[in-house]
Amino acid sequence: MVGPGSGTALGRLLAHRWPEAAATAGALRPELDAVLTGGAASPSLVRQLAPMLGLHTADLFVVAGLDLPQDLVPASGTRPWDVGTVLERAAKVAPQSLRRLREFVRSLPEHPPAWPPVGPRYRYGLGPGEMMLWLLRNRNIGPYDPKLLYLIGDGPMVSAFTMAKLGPGRTRLTPQYVTSFATVLGIPDDDLAAVAGVAAATDPRLHRNHVELARLAWDARRLTGEQLSEVLDLARRLR
Repeated sequence: MVGPGSGTALGRLLAHRWPEAAATAGALRPELDAVLTGGAASPSLVRQLAPMLGLHTADLFVVAGLDLPQDLVPASGTRPWDVGTVLERAAKVAPQSLRRLREFVRSLPEHPPAWPPVGPRYRYGLGPGEMMLWLLRNRNIGPYDPKLLYLIGDGPMVSAFTMAKLGPGRTRLTPQYVTSFATVLGIPDDDLAAVAGVAAATDPRLHRNHVELARLAWDARRLTGEQLSEVLDLARRLR
């Protein structure tokens, strides 16, 4: 068993969630043991492991350091809108209106995102800070948006430039960052802490609707720019 601060990100997550993973591993046990000792995971293992851990398969691909397959990529190139824009506006509506907004998002027809994906992949390698930013991208959320982290997850009050330096590791990934990322992403903070090798913050002041907002972000991750504009119009009317 690896320690909480050692090994790969996926290995640390497995070590943290080992009782659940081991209980349902079956024939996967040799591959899981290999990951626990620093080995790489195959795409097939990630697809089987994600539901066992209760995590989105696309997120686990990022944690494993693997490129997303075509069926799991989020939308990209939707400027001037992205899902972060939707969340900022949705954070200002009442809970019942937020549920209506999410229902509308889920009713929209899906259009396959562009392939291959737009933009660079893992520019600085996949250290803990870069991984947090790519998990935001996995929801078509602009990765350098400290306002969103602060608004929903009690993140640090920093500039976009400071947040961008998480990627190359020139900004330190603190417990406050870990908890705020976990809240926006809808990933349990202890799971994300294990992935990052950094403890989560204690007693954060989270947005009252943070659970529903995280679900909305996931539901909206593959919407086109035109669809995002429709969602933003509805959110404006619901305020």
